[in-house]
Amino acid sequence: METIKYTKMDKDKIIKTLIDGGILAFPTDTVFGLACIMDKNAIAKVYAAKGRSFDKPLPMMCNSLEMIESVAYVSETAKKLIRKFVPGAITLIFRKKDNVEDYITQGKDTIGIRVPDDAFILDLIKELDQPILVTSANISGNGSLLKWEDVYECMKDKINAIVMEDARGDKASTIVDVSDEIRILRQGPISEEEIMEAIR
Repeated sequence: METIKYTKMDKDKIIKTLIDGGILAFPTDTVFGLACIMDKNAIAKVYAAKGRSFDKPLPMMCNSLEMIESVAYVSETAKKLIRKFVPGAITLIFRKKDNVEDYITQGKDTIGIRVPDDAFILDLIKELDQPILVTSANISGNGSLLKWEDVYECMKDKINAIVMEDARGDKASTIVDVSDEIRILRQGPISEEEIMEAIR
């Protein structure tokens, strides 16, 4: 497939790409992301483009606590982290609600969710009126990418479109499992010390 290059001014075309089941690479506040809506065929395209193992579910992006609570069970401890770090470079692993289909989480009962500190992405989610699935825009097992040209060279002809602007961060988000006991699964821009301080 031909990968179309967009700018953020092409919002309507970008939204149509996603609604039509296409996959889109865009910059985030952390690293470059690869996004799709919660559609079986679109999800399969993301796995194919990345060479990603199907035992690793795609993380979700939401634009508010209300949207998170529509798809996941949010504990009071999790709300402390949300109040402190959201929107931002933190992905929280929640127990999913029954309205989240198993094909979205590859049969797991948990879902990773992030609210990015990025007005463009938050606006996309608002316009779509649903969460989107977003993983890093790179070949699985390789390092995260920050520059759109690098993503284009890596992903061209594997994805439908790319937004031509660089990511604003330098590392992927911190991942914290809040589905049961608090567990830090990946250290990112937010440190373990900051996490533990926030939940005291």
